[in-house]
Amino acid sequence: MFPSRWEILSMTSTQNAANTGQILREHPKKQVEIGRIRNVGSAMAVISINKSVIRNNQLHLAQIGTILKIVTSKSIVVAMVGSLKIGSEDSEGMSDGCLATLNIMGEITTNDTTRETKFFRGVRSFPVLGEAVYTMSAQELTLIFNRENESCIEVGRLQQDNSIVAKVRIDDLLSKHFAIIGSTGSGKSCTVALVLQAILNENPMGHVVLFDPHNEYSKSFGNRAEVIDQDSLDLPLWIFDFVETCELLCSDIEDQAREETEILHDLLLKAKRLYDRSVKSGTISSQVKLDDIEAELQRSTHITLDSPVPYRIRDVAKLIDHEMGKLDNANNLAPYKRLNRRIATLIADPRYQFIFRNQASPRPIEELVGRIFRLPVNGKPISCLDFSGIPSDSLNIVVSVVSRLAFELATWSERKLPILLVCEEAHRYIPRDKSLGFHSTRKIIGRIAKEGRKYGVSLGIISQRPSELEPSTLSQCSTIFSMRLSNEVDQNFVRAAVPDGAAELLSFLPSLGTAETMVFGESVNLPMRVILNTLAEEYRPHSSSAQFTELWKQDHATPQMMSKVFDRWRARSMYPDGKLAETPQIPTVKDTRAALRQLSPTRQSQPAQARPQAQVRRAPAAPSHQPNPLAAQVRERMKAKGAAAPSSLSDVKSLLNSAFHKNI
Repeated sequence: MFPSRWEILSMTSTQNAANTGQILREHPKKQVEIGRIRNVGSAMAVISINKSVIRNNQLHLAQIGTILKIVTSKSIVVAMVGSLKIGSEDSEGMSDGCLATLNIMGEITTNDTTRETKFFRGVRSFPVLGEAVYTMSAQELTLIFNRENESCIEVGRLQQDNSIVAKVRIDDLLSKHFAIIGSTGSGKSCTVALVLQAILNENPMGHVVLFDPHNEYSKSFGNRAEVIDQDSLDLPLWIFDFVETCELLCSDIEDQAREETEILHDLLLKAKRLYDRSVKSGTISSQVKLDDIEAELQRSTHITLDSPVPYRIRDVAKLIDHEMGKLDNANNLAPYKRLNRRIATLIADPRYQFIFRNQASPRPIEELVGRIFRLPVNGKPISCLDFSGIPSDSLNIVVSVVSRLAFELATWSERKLPILLVCEEAHRYIPRDKSLGFHSTRKIIGRIAKEGRKYGVSLGIISQRPSELEPSTLSQCSTIFSMRLSNEVDQNFVRAAVPDGAAELLSFLPSLGTAETMVFGESVNLPMRVILNTLAEEYRPHSSSAQFTELWKQDHATPQMMSKVFDRWRARSMYPDGKLAETPQIPTVKDTRAALRQLSPTRQSQPAQARPQAQVRRAPAAPSHQPNPLAAQVRERMKAKGAAAPSSLSDVKSLLNSAFHKNI
């Protein structure tokens, strides 16, 4: 009696398994035959699940996302379950078991020359009809997901087999960008902290900048992070490029902005050359007649509009006034007045204080850039830019400038200083709608997404609304950590960006648990469903929801608390009485009057023994425990020049005026 067709296929499959025994020695755990192939294509296969699997209640071995194997004559084909359905009805109206659709991912094979067994993407030897499909052993899963000879980080355990460590290759993760997306409450912030901590553990000399809009990560990295908040951020206007400066200072109306841009084109260049001239001459006072040096400022030098050369905002205002006084501009003063008004408004706005800090004595670019990008590292490889006290307009400006500085730093260092920029809440400053956001921010982040790999600038995109992100930026992220997403629009947007032809696996994204993620892309061999590692309590981000029932049990709105709240609100700072006092202040009228009293000629002529009494009488105007800074500057200036004590009130005013301009 001749064997049946299925018996022939079964014997063929058994023989193929014997031939590939040299590829892998089976794990002691018994493998289970899930079913047989009924239909096969170039990227997918349909199998009929064995009735014994159904009868023994083992369907969980073939649930969506499970990785199975097909033993062929030359390799072991690796496939992932994409969907399940009930089989068609037979002639008696009974359902013919279950059918499963498999996505073919790659194969495990042995190199004939090196005899090395590895997993490879793509398939050379396809399975045939009737071949058996088996469960994967732990040894085979380890071979697929772990690369022993490559730098990797551990992020969790496989959902299919929690004995297998889920690892991600660092170089592929960073060099080709990555994204972490998920709905609120899915564990997205903890995933960000987990991934960054794992990267820093393996690379303690890294350079990471984290944009933190909600002050979530200030405690997540312990003493390895340099936290920079609104009160300590120093990002002067002169470090902006010309486009960023125009977007800050110019009007939103196109015609007006065109006129103002033309004016700033000349004035900013003159302001930089004016400051450079004063530094070289050794006099930093801005009391110089512009008519006398007009030709010198027009002369071509090495300074360009985008050169990071310091200039003082007071010099810009002075140049605007100077241009307004020319007869050529007498009939077109409106753009000059708008610029002056805009500059005065920004200087008076405490939200933009980080732009006009240290105007009297600008800090060198080495200090400014070094603190943000951790150059040198000094035990703190990551800087957290806390934007919780900065409004959205300022946030866009800071992100634009810091991102551009990162790109230029990597470019001029010849790729020897790789930098990772992590953009939390990325949809806020690179939105899909081109009418929103900051043009310069969209432009530089888009350039980093497209060209950053060549220069050593990596991008980490974090968002809870991927559908609101600029599409081309997300599409450049070759690795995606996709957590629970309940919005169908967001799911479709991610589905279009997911590689490996595994888009069907996103169908169960709404059902993912907290701290559970799907990992797709270049840094993993296959898409992984991962149970993430648990972060220690002290390193978890401050992203938990407010406890309404607990906080509403008693009234916390005491007069003392509300006074503190309103003080912060007015000062636009969480430290209205603390850190702001440490920053340099522009002299006020009160400071000037106090300095005049301290330096008046009558006071200089008083006997030494009488001065303490005079100081006691004047204590309310100038407290003795806090010497007037303006008076100290005047004394230092007099001492440096070897000048005699002022003999008249006009001399005093001249000295004060010089010191006042120096401080601005």
